[in-house]
Amino acid sequence: MFRDKYKDKFYFEKRLQFNTKTFNEFEELKGEVPKDRLSYFYIAQSGYTRKLLTINYSLGNSIDEVFNWFKISLKYYSLSYTENDGYFTIIDYLSLAVLFENRKEEFIDDLRVLFDKYIQYSETGEEYVQDDYIDFLGSYLVDDRVVGFHSHLEYLNMIGDTADSVIEAQKFWYYAHSEAWWYDTHKTEDAYYGYWSFDTAALCKIRGIYDERFKDLDFFPYDLLVQEEQ
Repeated sequence: MFRDKYKDKFYFEKRLQFNTKTFNEFEELKGEVPKDRLSYFYIAQSGYTRKLLTINYSLGNSIDEVFNWFKISLKYYSLSYTENDGYFTIIDYLSLAVLFENRKEEFIDDLRVLFDKYIQYSETGEEYVQDDYIDFLGSYLVDDRVVGFHSHLEYLNMIGDTADSVIEAQKFWYYAHSEAWWYDTHKTEDAYYGYWSFDTAALCKIRGIYDERFKDLDFFPYDLLVQEEQ
């Protein structure tokens, strides 16, 4: 079932075709990349796979297809992640890991690499690196612990243990990302891949908050939240 509300299926199919073709062309060149240029290769492939992950979800492709691109993208992101990446993207990856945690054994090694890098970089104390919600997700995934958090993203702090708190917080999700690279890209001709609040869905899963009203929330990836029940 097609999931996006801003662009049509034809738009996403074109984006899927272009990014798949480019990703595969780069993959064929992997063995020829000099070691001192590998970091640039990882960054490029991380970008293409991130787009393909989001495009496949927006397009309405199967959860298995989305999961396949999540695994590939997580590997490249774990290799390319630096202290300059900010916290929006790593929150998305860790949130998706929570939503796919029933298959965690398939990506746990890459997840550990990513979270270990984050711990190292966050020790600098820079606000643009560290966020309590990242620590919350990492502790849950890596150490099987649920800890408290107070995020820079205030809508996450608004979510308690009720569906009503999720519904209220979700109203602020999009605008809280005004500094994200993808903000307002739906107004462009070819730079939009979909807006999805993987982070709020992950928090719902951890806290056991399920409600059919979430189906009607803007940006909420409901079928990822309830996939284990389907």
